Amino acid sequence: MEQLLSTNFTTLDWLIVGVYLATSIVIGIWANRYVGNLTDYLVAGRTLRIRLALATMTGTELGLVTVMYSAELGFTQQYASLYLSVIEGASLLAVGLTGLIVYRLRCEEILTIPEFYERRYSRGVRVLGGTMLVLAGVLNMGLFLKAGSEFLTSISGLEDVIYLKWIMTSLLLLVLFYTVLGGMVSVVITDLIQFLVLGVGMVIVTGFVVAHVGTDGFQAVVDSWDGYFDPTSAENPSRLSQHADPEVAKLASPVGLLTITFQSVVIFTAIMLWPAGASRTFAVKTPEIAQRMYLFSVIPFLARRALPVLWGIGAYAFFFGLNDALGDTLVQAIQAGDVSTRSAMPLFLAKIIPTGILGLVTAGMVAAFMSTHDSYLLCWSGVITQDIVAPLFGPLSDRARILITRIAIVCIGAALLFWGLWYELKASLWDYMAITGTLYLAGVLPVVAGGLYWRRSSTVGAYGSLIGGSTAILGLGPVVERLRNLTGLVELQSAHMSLLAFAISGMAFVAGSILFPDSPQHESAV
Repeated sequence: MEQLLSTNFTTLDWLIVGVYLATSIVIGIWANRYVGNLTDYLVAGRTLRIRLALATMTGTELGLVTVMYSAELGFTQQYASLYLSVIEGASLLAVGLTGLIVYRLRCEEILTIPEFYERRYSRGVRVLGGTMLVLAGVLNMGLFLKAGSEFLTSISGLEDVIYLKWIMTSLLLLVLFYTVLGGMVSVVITDLIQFLVLGVGMVIVTGFVVAHVGTDGFQAVVDSWDGYFDPTSAENPSRLSQHADPEVAKLASPVGLLTITFQSVVIFTAIMLWPAGASRTFAVKTPEIAQRMYLFSVIPFLARRALPVLWGIGAYAFFFGLNDALGDTLVQAIQAGDVSTRSAMPLFLAKIIPTGILGLVTAGMVAAFMSTHDSYLLCWSGVITQDIVAPLFGPLSDRARILITRIAIVCIGAALLFWGLWYELKASLWDYMAITGTLYLAGVLPVVAGGLYWRRSSTVGAYGSLIGGSTAILGLGPVVERLRNLTGLVELQSAHMSLLAFAISGMAFVAGSILFPDSPQHESAV
């Protein structure tokens, strides 16, 4: 175990990371001077141009959690996991070329997606949609802290679990500080810096990984070391999936056509309507810029998924090809619960990147962590203020709304800390995120798409869609296991239940709109 946790991370590397974190604090204090009203706080005054919007959007979506789940998939599913990159790239290209949903949504001049619900349907739809968005969003974000902390403890060689908890708490407090102070102004500025730092860090990491494993090693992953290549195959031949312990083998589950179908629906919907990304759509100057932002995001978004997958494949080659004995130790540690499959990549990097440079890389990964957390915290808290509190208890002044948003940020942070410490993840991180994301995405797709493109969309249909989307909770692992036991359907998977949620939501929307149309006065107002 000692050899497994050995690292090149030293006091110099901690110093480099500390300097970067201190810089973020200064930015938060400085950005607070430029927050004059709620529009400044939530969407930076809608002043973002294409280059800055692209950088901050990429910085948000290229979080440390993205690096961790992509590398985990690279480690457990090797080349087969690249199917997600292909799906996301194709989805961005389609939206960027057509402007589907995002163009019209930007024309609405809204601050949040639930604000559109009230304009098109009713205030009640807005409050219900906002509530479900926040619940699903916080649940989806619940393990971000743990993933970031696992990276830091693994790459720095900290073994005691108490370090994991303290690092989670410290990182959260830092992000809360500058996000509460500066809002979207602070987020945009820090995301730009984090985008630059992370971009350099990713190039450095990729260079070391390729140099250490070599082209022959990456080829040998498939030729000699039982790597998984074809995602349409329902069998994962990799070393981890063949382990005698079924709980360990389950961590390297196969992909298959069912999973590809489910992930395609989730990713395509999320590209257009995931709130943290949509907030950038609302912050740009014009609808045309919003559309181009998606088109220009194809390459950066391909890199954000594909490069960490490459690092995960490198970790697989390192532990199961180049260092078999160390690989056995890793599997034993995973089986004992001392580390997770998410730890394989940082454990690998800690051994191949030299001191000093390792600190720069870690600062880049911390930048990735913060760039996601700040945007997500601001997004969910903004929805609480704009779409739940204000419709129920308004009217509220801008000053009151900013105060409520700041309080909401702190409350969400506390919930994230509790969930991150309490919830034990037994599946892959990406599977958890896709399933919890469906809780929001399944309901929002018919409501927004129908509201923008189908005049007969009705308030009852919107309610039915949002409530129908909540059936996605049946896709969580413990619930699926319970359903298997009750029904005897041993082949039942989370993907089945998640796709069912999309179907139920869509049918409820169409049926509700046809059977219970809005009044002519409401339709003419729309």
